[in-house]
Amino acid sequence: MVGVIAPLGKLLLTAAASAGIVKAVSDGRGPSALRRTAVSTTKLGIRAGRAAEVGVEKLRLATGDVVAQAHAELGEDAPVPRTPSADHGHDHDH
Repeated sequence: MVGVIAPLGKLLLTAAASAGIVKAVSDGRGPSALRRTAVSTTKLGIRAGRAAEVGVEKLRLATGDVVAQAHAELGEDAPVPRTPSADHGHDHDH
């Protein structure tokens, strides 16, 4: 589901920016209107990105809760969640 939301969000932001630019140019408002449109669209993108991050984190936590409950009902200890590590055994710069 999350894999579908991100492309749709990008599409909506692109459409909003395009519509704003076309309107600004057709109204003859010039570069200042284009800049305002770009800033407004960027603000929307930042807010959408933050909202998506919150949603993904909630989904990750809910999934972890379900997995932990399933292990508990089987009488097992739930595995410790993996955490990202800077030393994770392959070659590339971080």
